[in-house]
Amino acid sequence: MKIRTALALAGSLLMATSLFAQKSDDSTAGPRDKELRGRALSVPVIFDGVQVPAGYRLPDHSLTFVLEHGVVHAFTSPAVADEYVRQQIEARTGKGGLSTNSYPVCDWPQEYSLFNKNAYFTGSANITLSYGSEYTELDSISWNNSISAVKAACLPYYTALYSCRNFQMYVSGNCADPDRLLIQGGDIYYDLNSFSFNNQTSSIRFE
Repeated sequence: MKIRTALALAGSLLMATSLFAQKSDDSTAGPRDKELRGRALSVPVIFDGVQVPAGYRLPDHSLTFVLEHGVVHAFTSPAVADEYVRQQIEARTGKGGLSTNSYPVCDWPQEYSLFNKNAYFTGSANITLSYGSEYTELDSISWNNSISAVKAACLPYYTALYSCRNFQMYVSGNCADPDRLLIQGGDIYYDLNSFSFNNQTSSIRFE
């Protein structure tokens, strides 16, 4: 009888230890899981130089996305993203300066960018952006968090969409989720949902 009782107590102790260990593991895994609760794009991404598949959970903090003919780069460092873009522009135009004469054929041949509130440009309302112009706050024209499709101007510069006003790239009381989307000149993107940037834009300019 004593042996049976001892075995029962031992079994209970083993179960309790197992549950405690599982709980401890869960609490340890919590923060790691939390870090991976960022956006997941429906397309493959080159994340800080490493190819990751569609659905990969990108970190939930400020990122710069660079779109080039359907290839998506994501950078955690704005400075690294800027340097990458600078090198791409130089490679396409040469060191002698930016010239549309040496720029490749564009899917969108116009020298202004066009934005639509609906995917696939099915909406009747558009806004345009010419080089030298910018919108620091799209609220001013009732377009805040409204852009769903983009045709980027056929220029060596990139059309830049910011999730926050005034091109802000740091968290503050006015900017909870600062991200940036840079689109290579001449590219057309019919649905920004694919890049987790649909209805996310508050300011736009060229870079």
